[in-house]
Amino acid sequence: MNMTETAQRMKKGSAHIEILDFLRGIAALSVVLFHFSGSALPTIKPNALTDFFSWGKLGVQVFFVISGFIIPYAMYASGYNIKNAFKFIGKRLIRIGPPAWIAVLLLFIIYYGAIAMNGKPVEGMPWPGISFEATIANLFFSYSLIGTGLYNEVYWTLEVEFQYYVIIAFLLPVLLKYAKNELALTAILLAVNATYLIHFDRILFFQNNSFFLLGILLFLYKTGHIKRGYMGYATIVMMLICYAQQGLPNAFAAIITFLTIAYVQFTNPVTTFLGKISYSLYITHHFAGITAEFILRNLTGLQVSEPLKVVMVLVYTGIAILFAWIFYLLIETPSLRLAQKIKLTKYKNN
Repeated sequence: MNMTETAQRMKKGSAHIEILDFLRGIAALSVVLFHFSGSALPTIKPNALTDFFSWGKLGVQVFFVISGFIIPYAMYASGYNIKNAFKFIGKRLIRIGPPAWIAVLLLFIIYYGAIAMNGKPVEGMPWPGISFEATIANLFFSYSLIGTGLYNEVYWTLEVEFQYYVIIAFLLPVLLKYAKNELALTAILLAVNATYLIHFDRILFFQNNSFFLLGILLFLYKTGHIKRGYMGYATIVMMLICYAQQGLPNAFAAIITFLTIAYVQFTNPVTTFLGKISYSLYITHHFAGITAEFILRNLTGLQVSEPLKVVMVLVYTGIAILFAWIFYLLIETPSLRLAQKIKLTKYKNN
C-alpha cells in the first residue's frame, strides 16, 4: 500500500487493509497452536509438536504491532477529535467487551459443569474465584490494576490493548500536531518509550510500548505525516528498544509484522477467513479446547498415545476454528455492528 492508496482510503473513510487479515489470521492460529500443543490441554502435553509450536506465542507481538498501526489509522480515517476521547474508549469497549464477557461466561459453564459432573474442576484451568474484585477486573480488563487473576489466561493482552486505547485517545492528537516537527516528535516518542524503564507493575502497556509505537510510526508514514528518512532511523531505534524490552525473538516478530504491513500486498481466502474470526478464535479457543478435551477424556475414556497427541492437537484446533466461526456470527458480529454505529467527529488539524 503506497501513499496514493493510503490517501484514497482516507478520502473514502476506509480503514480496512487486506494484509492485516492475513497477519491476524496467522497470529491467532499461532497462539492457538502454542497453547494446544504445550500448555492449555493437560491430556496431550507435552507432545512432538510442543517445541515446534513454541514460537506461536510470538503472535501476541504481531497483534500489538497491528494495533499500534490500525487503531490510529482507523481513528484518523474516521475523523477523530480529542473531544471524542471518551466516546472512542466506549466504542472500543463495546467492540471487544461483550464477546470477551460471553467467552468468560462459557468458561464459567465448563468450570462449574466439571465440578458438578466430577466433583472437581478441570485440570490445569486457572480460576480466580467469583469475588467482586475478580468480576470487575475481568469485565473491564483491569486484572493487574486491581490485582486479581484471569478467567482466561490470554486476556492479559486485552488489558494491554485497552490501556493502549486509553493512551492513544489522548496521544494521537499530540502526535499529529507535532509530527512535522521531527525534534518534537522524537522527544514525544522517546518520552513514551522511556516509561518502560520505570517499574510499572499495573500498567502493562508500558512493558510493551515499543511494539505499539512501531505500528504508530508506520501509521504516521503511511498518512504522510513523516518522511521516509525519518521513519527509517526511527524504526531502527524502535527495534533496538523492542529488543531491549523483550529480546530478539519478540523483536524479530515485530519487524516482520512491520515490514509486512508496509510492503506486502496479499490476500488468501483461508487467511482472510481466519483474520475475520481472529478475535473470536483468540478469546474462545481456550474454552473450545478444554471442552473438547473434557468430553473426550471423561465421556469416551480415550487413552491418548504419543502419536495420537499430535493428531489431537490438530483436531482440537479444527474444533476451535469451527466454534470461533459460530461465535463470530452469533456474538462478535452484533457487537461489531453496535460499535460501528458510534461515529466520531471530524478531525480539524490534519
